[in-house]
Amino acid sequence: MKNAITSKLFCSGASSVRYAEAFETPLRLRPRLRLRSACLFLGNLRLILPPLILVACLLSLSACASPAIADPPAATPAHSPVVLISVPNASPTPTPFQPVFPTATAIPPTPTLTPTASATPAPTTPPTATWIHVGAGQVTAPILLYHHIGDVSPANRYYISPDDFRQQMERLINWGYTSITPSYLANVLVNGGELPERPVVITFDDANLDVYTNAFPMMKELGLVGAVYVVTFRMESGGYINADQLKEMAAAGWEIGSHSQSHYVLNLNYDVAAVEICQSRTDLETATGAPVLSFAYPNGVVDNFIVQQVKDCGYTSGMWLGTAVTHYSNYVYYLIRREVEGSFDLDRFGGLLPWTGPIPTATPTAEPTPTETASSP
Repeated sequence: MKNAITSKLFCSGASSVRYAEAFETPLRLRPRLRLRSACLFLGNLRLILPPLILVACLLSLSACASPAIADPPAATPAHSPVVLISVPNASPTPTPFQPVFPTATAIPPTPTLTPTASATPAPTTPPTATWIHVGAGQVTAPILLYHHIGDVSPANRYYISPDDFRQQMERLINWGYTSITPSYLANVLVNGGELPERPVVITFDDANLDVYTNAFPMMKELGLVGAVYVVTFRMESGGYINADQLKEMAAAGWEIGSHSQSHYVLNLNYDVAAVEICQSRTDLETATGAPVLSFAYPNGVVDNFIVQQVKDCGYTSGMWLGTAVTHYSNYVYYLIRREVEGSFDLDRFGGLLPWTGPIPTATPTAEPTPTETASSP
């Protein structure tokens, strides 16, 4: 009975100390102490186990809810970005210039292309000029290219002094040249027509103001006409010919041509080129009231797409660069111009022309006088 009570007291943990004090004897202490220690351990374990089990369950649930970590994706090879440009009526990529010259297309003659006096570009005929009819297909006529007519220091290739320019124009007249416009030349190439014996086309790129202030009055005095190619975004800017001045030049027989909107290099972007070519023509005709039928390629850059765009926009000729002086109907959008540089003297200027010296005049041959023959007796 005593042992049962002792075990109960020891296992309850509440009266273990008092029991040890009441029943403490040296001989029986050791077994009781072992029992007491075991009961204390079990009692403490009963207090500790529930929190441990709870923590373990929480950790297990957390592990089940955590998303799996995906393996990193395999490396993919890098690619350069590909830019697709939509180009109307063109091959997918620009190709080096390989001109495919169009077949001759008849240009209907209009009053602006006949050598009669009118407010539209027309050739000025000096009193001594002889005009003859030529067939379509081929014409020899130098096309001269200028930029500035003015003095500049230091001198450069784009500036011709007014004195030098006057000497060059007088030399043309003395050598029997008669000026015509680019569109008139193009019309004769395609359709045939009247031409002076020595035709010349005088053109000015960029529509710089000194062309209006220096070249225009000088040429008007000498009975010459020219063509000015306008960059339309500059038309109302300082240093360039404005719309009213262009109207005055057109009324005097000059041709107004387009040199694009901004002097953009047209083969850099065909979408931009289409706007530059077409819109500049529309803007010029609106501003001046004059027909715009000729286009000068900025920087002389041209390819097959650009030529087709010039045709589609309604131009009848295109101005290129080179050294030829004979033009053909299939090359009407590649008319060759020869640049006059600031350093050229009159001899060098003469080297640009197919004919130098006055036009030879025919010397009538004397008719032979009859000789008397002796009569027979």
